[in-house]
Amino acid sequence: MRYEKGTIHLNERKDIPLLQQVFQSAYATQQQLFEFMRLRGCERSQGALRMRLTRLVQHDLIRRHSVQHLSNSLYSISPTGRDILIYRGIPYAGRGCGLDRPLATAPHALDLNELHLAFLRSGGLREWVPETEICSRNILTSWGHAKDYDAVITVAYDKEEPITFALEYERSQKNDAEYQSVAIALNREAYVDFILYVTTTRHLFAKLNATLRHCRQSIALCLVPDLHARLFDATVFRLSEEWRMTLSELVELKRRVKLTAASAQGRKS
Repeated sequence: MRYEKGTIHLNERKDIPLLQQVFQSAYATQQQLFEFMRLRGCERSQGALRMRLTRLVQHDLIRRHSVQHLSNSLYSISPTGRDILIYRGIPYAGRGCGLDRPLATAPHALDLNELHLAFLRSGGLREWVPETEICSRNILTSWGHAKDYDAVITVAYDKEEPITFALEYERSQKNDAEYQSVAIALNREAYVDFILYVTTTRHLFAKLNATLRHCRQSIALCLVPDLHARLFDATVFRLSEEWRMTLSELVELKRRVKLTAASAQGRKS
């Protein structure tokens, strides 16, 4: 089939998933995008991925950015690329992608991409709901989350009961009034089993512990380097009980609580 000069034919199995990942990542490196596509069975060759990115950039569906302190270019969605995805039903309500995130937030996005990839490689990731979709749900529906989390993650191996938790990546400190507002909001959360705050430093870890420890919501803290390195074996600190355990142990604890509650409900009915 011939196409008019200057137009582009989008491959639904390769181009669209790549556009969607760029959109949901806000910013990503070529290597990260290749890993996402490889793990999902969409791409096997880095060279093919590079050519695909170049083609999408040339047709202004993706934007390439050079950042002074980074050796690799970064990629984000363009307005045209966004519109193509919205036309295909991808949720978006004006927040969460590279079009509404300044380039200065790229390190935050890149670290989240690495965590997303780690969960994908683990084989235990059932679903990763990105910020773009969370924001859309919060703005447009009556069943939104308590806040715009960085991600909402569902994990389970094989036939295990799925456990869902919200991920918040805290790179910089808020003031006490802001944390008080966050705590009030988190108390309204009804759609996740717990909230995992990951921080860059022990000092910020201590700040979160002090400001959120009286929140009624189930909250755990973890350091980013540990989560990157050990994932489910990373040490998490439960604020309400002040217990230390691994993320895997916390997930299993929540699974037992969930199954016990379901069993009790079944007996009542």
